[in-house]
Amino acid sequence: MMLVLAPLNPLRTVRRAADTALDLFAHQITICAKSLTDRDARLAEAVLDQMRDSEPKLTQLTQVVTAADEVVRFSPLRWRRRRIVRAYRQGVKHMERAFRNSRTLVRRAGTALRDAESVPPDLPAALEHYAAAVRLLHREFLAGQEPLQARERVLQAVRHAGEACRQDIGFSGTIVVSQLRTVANELLRATGVRHDEARRLVRRAAAGY
Repeated sequence: MMLVLAPLNPLRTVRRAADTALDLFAHQITICAKSLTDRDARLAEAVLDQMRDSEPKLTQLTQVVTAADEVVRFSPLRWRRRRIVRAYRQGVKHMERAFRNSRTLVRRAGTALRDAESVPPDLPAALEHYAAAVRLLHREFLAGQEPLQARERVLQAVRHAGEACRQDIGFSGTIVVSQLRTVANELLRATGVRHDEARRLVRRAAAGY
């Protein structure tokens, strides 16, 4: 069991935990994209192993954010700092779900490569945009900004995935696309988009809009 103490500087503690967890998460998705571009099934398998090992970092981020949120409720922090911690508090559960769904995505990417399925360039491009969205979300949260750039990158990922699905793609490739749409919905929710609106935006982006 991991013990998380109430942080003396909640924003710094959240930033440290988020730097570790989200940068690693984005890096793993970037490497998965590379495995598709290079048609390297072993690389995809290595990423999946890394994701299994790194899940505790996302769990720790959730715990740190929860503890930090308790502190800022009763502290004289400036409003901007309180808003940053709250943004993480509201978004972290969706980030954790996105991470877990991403493991299925990476596993199916490896299967597609082992089965010698066709991999349209739009598929790794979609994952590159996905990784960029995670990085931007973290950056915009820390800046106290509405994560508009992260949202747009999420939708770009869905557009590329939709285009890949309209090309020559195999069974596992279609599951990668499906999982990416699920992940995109969670990332949009993490940015503050409501459930129904997130689903609508993902459907439109998948259709190319």
